[in-house]
Amino acid sequence: MAHINSRTIFAGFTAAGHTLSSALWRNRLFLSIVLLHMFAGAVISALNGLPYWELLLSSLRAILGKILKYTSVFAAFFLFWRFIYAAFWVKPAKPIHWMISDTRQYLSKYVRVADGTLCFVFVAMLATTFACLKNMIPVFVPFSWDPMFAELDRMLHGGFDVWTLLWPVFGYPFVTTVINLAYHAWFVLLYVLVFVAAYDRREPERGMVYLVAFALTFIIGGNVLATLFSSVGPVYYQEFGFGDTYVQQLRNLEMLNEVSPVWALNVHEMLLNNYYNDGWVRGISAMPSMHVASSVLMALYAFRFSRWLGWAFTIFAVVIQIGSVHLAWHYAIDGYLGTLVALVCWYLAQVLTRVFYSGSARFQSASLAT
Repeated sequence: MAHINSRTIFAGFTAAGHTLSSALWRNRLFLSIVLLHMFAGAVISALNGLPYWELLLSSLRAILGKILKYTSVFAAFFLFWRFIYAAFWVKPAKPIHWMISDTRQYLSKYVRVADGTLCFVFVAMLATTFACLKNMIPVFVPFSWDPMFAELDRMLHGGFDVWTLLWPVFGYPFVTTVINLAYHAWFVLLYVLVFVAAYDRREPERGMVYLVAFALTFIIGGNVLATLFSSVGPVYYQEFGFGDTYVQQLRNLEMLNEVSPVWALNVHEMLLNNYYNDGWVRGISAMPSMHVASSVLMALYAFRFSRWLGWAFTIFAVVIQIGSVHLAWHYAIDGYLGTLVALVCWYLAQVLTRVFYSGSARFQSASLAT
């Protein structure tokens, strides 16, 4: 019996090792990009005396904790959905037995779990490195581009500050609250779509394109371009000594907040306090807008599922563009460049995915029947 148990254990470890190695190979493009980004982050952090690895481990612990939390929520939702499906469509004679068999069959497709968890952990590493490098922007390039961007914004919009053009339409308490709610919902949707891209293996190439585009967008847009065009945005325009151009916009938002909540004002203050007191979330950068860039990516990814879903996310991206200006986070051109970055990175991701996996099984071993 001991001999059999040993063989069983060895077979289990062998199967797990094969599953992991296969997942590493299938997702090598995305993983390679993240590892290169991590290497750059570690080197740059070391040169600036920052404890990169401590920050990475701390962030991973926090993010993995959230993964467990939200995975349990998804699991509960999945079981509820399968129960409804069984009750109204399958109508099995033994519902409990059917639920156990159905769940076991789903979990047996462990390729989905291995690939998804691996990609999700690497997204956490990407996010940590992104945050570290974003925090160091003013070390390399002091904030200085704002007056030029503000003037360029006016040149492109008939000599007006864009927020003044938006205010007659959106400058109402309830409307501003709804826009702010969408702006906050961005994080939830970002999490959900990354989760779907990581774990949905029905068309693995579709998810790989999104993950690669996601990584490239945050690296190129959120780190490289944000450093080259170091700027703080309208909200901190006066705070960093550029003048009082946007003071009235902030006063208007405060007046709206007295009627209906404008949560952006609290986030404005929190981010600035963290910046001055070395808080973890303290990176300030306006150009390009990563809210807009990532929302455009979401729309492009959504179109790969259906036209109506793609248009729904396109509308959401437009709302985020409007909100980024209306809530004083960005100049309009921040969103324009963010959109361009997203489109270019999406195209690059498609090309890289096609080149990397041409001539191979093109994820066939990871494809799962729906």
